[in-house]
Amino acid sequence: MALVSPGVEVTVIDESQYIPSAVNTVPYFVVATAQNKVSSNGITVAAGTLAANANKTYLITSQRDLAATFGVPFFYNTTTGTPINGYELNEYGLLAAYSALGVTNRAYVQRADVDLTELTASLTRPTGDAANGTYWLDTSVSTWGILSGTQPQPLLTFKLPQ
Repeated sequence: MALVSPGVEVTVIDESQYIPSAVNTVPYFVVATAQNKVSSNGITVAAGTLAANANKTYLITSQRDLAATFGVPFFYNTTTGTPINGYELNEYGLLAAYSALGVTNRAYVQRADVDLTELTASLTRPTGDAANGTYWLDTSVSTWGILSGTQPQPLLTFKLPQ
């Protein structure tokens, strides 16, 4: 539909997104959530967030079923209460599954074996020896880079300012 006015043309484009209506099409979502989240009832632990159930695929049939199995999607806010849009630890996959179940009655949902609460920042610095298989860098004296087998010097070196 085009609305025309002297010197102005306005076009309305419908960019709505819908779940495909093809027969036997069931959406599949891989989500990352916090481990051991509280279920939507506020009392029990959501079964889909248990460590033992990571990478297990569930057939979810409603938004209520999704919230009971994986908990309510969590989104971070600043200390003043402003939502942090685009934050990596927001549960967008769970929200997408919730939105899809608003239009369809079946979706496969699998929780990746990632605990989002382990990825949050800490106010205390790590101390002590590094665990096996990890490396700590003293950034005031460490130099690292990409080495070439034919040259004894690094091709590219990084050093953080002190």
